[in-house]
Amino acid sequence: MKLTVLGGGGVRSAFLAKSLAYNAHRINLTEVVFLDNSAENLELFGAIASHIFNTIRPDIAFSLETDAVKALKGANYIITTLRVGGDESRIRDERIALDHNTLGQETTGAGGFAMAMRSIPAILNYCRLIEEHAASDAILFNFTNPSGLVTEAIVKSGFKRQVYGICDAPSELIRELPALLGCTEEQLRVECYGLNHFSWFTGITVDGKDVTEALIANPKLYTHTCMQYFSPELVRLCDNQLLNEYLYYYYYREEALNAIQASGETRGEQIARINRDMREALRTIDAKANPQKAFDIWMQHYLRRENSYMQSESRQEKFNTRAALTLKQFIEQPDSGGYAGVALDILEAVNSKTSKRIVVSLPNNGTLDFLPDDDVIEISCDLSKDGLKPVTPSHVPQAQKNMIACVKDYERLAVAAILQQDRKLAVRALMAHPLIASWTLAEKLVAAYLDAPQFAQWR
Repeated sequence: MKLTVLGGGGVRSAFLAKSLAYNAHRINLTEVVFLDNSAENLELFGAIASHIFNTIRPDIAFSLETDAVKALKGANYIITTLRVGGDESRIRDERIALDHNTLGQETTGAGGFAMAMRSIPAILNYCRLIEEHAASDAILFNFTNPSGLVTEAIVKSGFKRQVYGICDAPSELIRELPALLGCTEEQLRVECYGLNHFSWFTGITVDGKDVTEALIANPKLYTHTCMQYFSPELVRLCDNQLLNEYLYYYYYREEALNAIQASGETRGEQIARINRDMREALRTIDAKANPQKAFDIWMQHYLRRENSYMQSESRQEKFNTRAALTLKQFIEQPDSGGYAGVALDILEAVNSKTSKRIVVSLPNNGTLDFLPDDDVIEISCDLSKDGLKPVTPSHVPQAQKNMIACVKDYERLAVAAILQQDRKLAVRALMAHPLIASWTLAEKLVAAYLDAPQFAQWR
């Protein structure tokens, strides 16, 4: 079985390579290809990923490729993890939003729309190549952000293969809860519902017993997990439901905007500075000849990125930070499945005798009764040899229904605008978004984002 990663020269490719190598037996992998349209990215980051994969599974063919047709030829599984436009486009997206006194976070609001304008056309080009060259039963896993919008665009474009949208944010919070509840991951059940980067968690049980009250009363929930950005009072106002960390940009909108503006540097500018330092250091060595040195440089700078996540927006340190590892430690440390775990779980399920609960983005099909069937939602699913069974949440408060319906209206309009390259629809989309909700602001933002050569064909 062949697996192809689109965007395999990204900064996080080392994690993906490790996860795939350790779990290759679960899905009978015989070949893995990391594709990137940047030869330099493959030389710098792909070389590290290649060393890690080949050290763990030297018996499986692993290659780095810049030719999309060659990489996709006969592929059974495809993972997309693209950043179209690079750091420079992200900085432009954020600065345009901030210049108009609105949030420019790259996956939601104005910044998310601007990112989708680049991501969706690129992904759909790859989808055409997948239908032409991949295996007839190929399965696509979309990690490319904004994941919900991109996945919905793939589904509504008429793509004929199975597609799942995947994000590690919900899984990260769920993995943090057993330590607080004194249970194993197998004993814990959580119902996640909503949209990508816009979801809530309810129905929290251990061995079938509801533990919500004890959990939300535990002070460590608000200091030792991704819930550190929210107050207990807010959780109570959300009917005792936990929140996806990206909801911080909605419930703390003014605080986030003020903090970013006061910091003097956007997240994109911070990431670009770290990436520039990392690239300059990596260019001084031969990663193939000295993988340990290359890995040390990569790890040093990756931790600068990872451990500073949401610091500017929230004005607080991240509690669960990563510690530096040597190359040997990184390879030998047990793999949690993290970055690609959900995709691997789905692929393995057909041969599994046990069930597992995962969070994935897919068409609604009646799961949330207040949304149309063809809307892509983010939802917990019970996974078994019989396939994916979405879990209808036990309780969706009216306030959450209203918020989800509002953002979903934006998403539908945004996807339609991008698929049709329609400026008026783009304005309507941003008017519908609760972080914008203004015709004059939407007009200005759309005009600014479309003022780039690649959008000249928009009408």
